[in-house]
Amino acid sequence: MTPSAPAPVSTGDRIVAIDVVRGLAVLGILAMNIVEFGLPQHAYGNPAVAGGATGADLTTWLWQSTLFDGRMRALFSMLFGAGIVLINERLAARGLSGSAADVLLRRCLWLIPFGLVHRFFLQWTGDILYIYGLFGVLAVGFRNLRPRTLLVLGIASLFAFLPIELRRYSGVAELRDDAVAAQQFAAAEEEVPEDLAAALSRWQRRTKPPVPEDNTAEIAAMRGSWVDIVRLRWDHNHRFQHAFVYHYFLWDVGGMLLIGMGLAGFGFFAGRLRARTYAMFFVVGVAAAVGSYWFAREHAAVSWSRADIDMHWWRQVLYPWLRGLTGLGWAALLILLLRTPLAGALGTLLGNVGRMAFTNYILQTLLCTSFFFGWGLGYFGELSRSELMIVVLVVSVVQIVFSVVWLRVFRFGPLEWLWRSLCYWQRQPMRR
Repeated sequence: MTPSAPAPVSTGDRIVAIDVVRGLAVLGILAMNIVEFGLPQHAYGNPAVAGGATGADLTTWLWQSTLFDGRMRALFSMLFGAGIVLINERLAARGLSGSAADVLLRRCLWLIPFGLVHRFFLQWTGDILYIYGLFGVLAVGFRNLRPRTLLVLGIASLFAFLPIELRRYSGVAELRDDAVAAQQFAAAEEEVPEDLAAALSRWQRRTKPPVPEDNTAEIAAMRGSWVDIVRLRWDHNHRFQHAFVYHYFLWDVGGMLLIGMGLAGFGFFAGRLRARTYAMFFVVGVAAAVGSYWFAREHAAVSWSRADIDMHWWRQVLYPWLRGLTGLGWAALLILLLRTPLAGALGTLLGNVGRMAFTNYILQTLLCTSFFFGWGLGYFGELSRSELMIVVLVVSVVQIVFSVVWLRVFRFGPLEWLWRSLCYWQRQPMRR
């Protein structure tokens, strides 16, 4: 019997747990992305830059740093890797192993132009589609490895941050020491060597507390026209999509993709493991969140100063591990809840959003840029960090309602339909 042509998974064969976890990831990622949509870029990690650093705004930053910052991206990355393994297994089970690489490579490669449009046309600096497409192509080559091997490779990738951050720390420590030496020359009323004077100037720029005037030009541009925003962000977007991709995301996203592929091979995201295993992942995730909260409190205690380079080094080295474990804790909690009477509600509220994750990811950009940027309502820089959470709530409700209503009529979200049609090189039926 000749196997049929490759096709997307049918609605009845979808894995509910994956859709629910993906739904949390796409809604949860806005809890961090909203800061970059609505406030100057450097406010993302430093509340003192803009958006408020006391009271409810400080509390909001602490919980963002503990539960969402990088955690949802880690989940997205692991789920994307899991999808590679699951599609490969599904096609192999249908006798279509020979078509798997073709389908998977198209699936990844089409994300690259989507990501370029998202970043450079819609001007979303935090685009992740381009990076998934780029490193997904590499991950496809690992799809047939044993799950344990994939986990080892993924974990090894995260260890790359140890030498990366150590090299960065050494450079900053040298700068700090040179700045101290310059100050000692000045205190002794001696002529400061030119190289030490330059180091002192760089150190002072690095550690200077932010002032509102520093944001004036950025806020004005973001409230301006599309051309104004493109001019402001042009260099940043190119650095982010090129140098930063290979300096950081190669190890970050690449590692999480491989870990997700390994976990999918063990059945983690499909909910096939014992409840005790998921409970263990949840407890470890809570412990990682507690560690993240401690780092956030310590960072706030020194007013987010970049002079505390020792604390900064530890935060950066442990960041991939803390966010990855917290993300898995979120996933484990949802999978456990799917074994309770809450399963139906989770499937409706989060599962439908997860089935339309691509569409909802871009929808967040369309809604938020229309609200904050100059070509829309121009509220950039107007709201505090805690007030931004109201926008997150409103956008999340819109996405949930839209997903539920849309999927009552159609098989896919609009962008999912386009993506699948391109992946399988055949126009997919849209209506249910």
